[in-house]
Amino acid sequence: MKNLLKGLFLGGLGALALTSCQNNAVGNDKLVIGMECNYQPFNWTTFAESEYTLPISGVSGEYADGYDIQVAKYLSEATGLEVEIHRMVWDNLIPSLNSGTINMILAGMTDTPERRESIDFTDPYLSSDLAFLIKTDDLNTYFPENSEENPATYEELLAAFSGQVLVCQANVVGDGFIDTYFVSEDNTIKHNTATTSYPLAAQQVAENIAFAMPAELPVVEAMTNISDNLSILYVDDSFLQGEDVNGMKVSIGIKKGNTELMDILNEALAKLSDSERQTMMGEAATRSASLA
Repeated sequence: MKNLLKGLFLGGLGALALTSCQNNAVGNDKLVIGMECNYQPFNWTTFAESEYTLPISGVSGEYADGYDIQVAKYLSEATGLEVEIHRMVWDNLIPSLNSGTINMILAGMTDTPERRESIDFTDPYLSSDLAFLIKTDDLNTYFPENSEENPATYEELLAAFSGQVLVCQANVVGDGFIDTYFVSEDNTIKHNTATTSYPLAAQQVAENIAFAMPAELPVVEAMTNISDNLSILYVDDSFLQGEDVNGMKVSIGIKKGNTELMDILNEALAKLSDSERQTMMGEAATRSASLA
């Protein structure tokens, strides 16, 4: 699935080309991006090429689509640099960045203190809200008045989740939120073993194995397509504390010390308006509905 790129930077590529950052195996002459291609609506794999897709490196006839791909296309146009997409499992993203297989992680990743110990992050390329995926029947039973304008409070969540099981994808902030804010010795909320992808976690909710799944609102919106009986539980996430407040923002991961690439990406992101970002995400979430 991974394609180990060992090419070195070649100079003289014009005014927009960037010089190689020391010890970066792939250099900065192109945007070599790592992502799961399995994290809708941020990124997923498709076998149909379109105006929204980019080819996945190292495989034939497979393409990546999603919000991350639209951001990658924008960055390519803004910087004049070619894009190369590498598909890899989530746990390999940071090691691959540090080994030089890729030079950026564009995969719906949150800038956390733990991750900041090993890599750097750009400015956020999307800010969202916390939400839960829940069965429609349960939403109507426990949160009949729930809406974006009337989100569930933390106290209401604790009451409804009592005696229930929560689940999420492994190694994402939502999975950490389950233990931090919902599972304790003082209640009966349980935390199922994390799954390898959001669709698998969503399937557990659809099949009554788990009661609810926390994630960024766009992810929850996309996961409602897994089953006709899945809905969005809107949440007042003011209970989040400290660094967790940043958990609903995603940024691009960059190898530590690669300030050259960091600067050009932040400069490009500064020109991408919030309305453009929301439009791209909305369209990606709509396209991901066909995957259900």
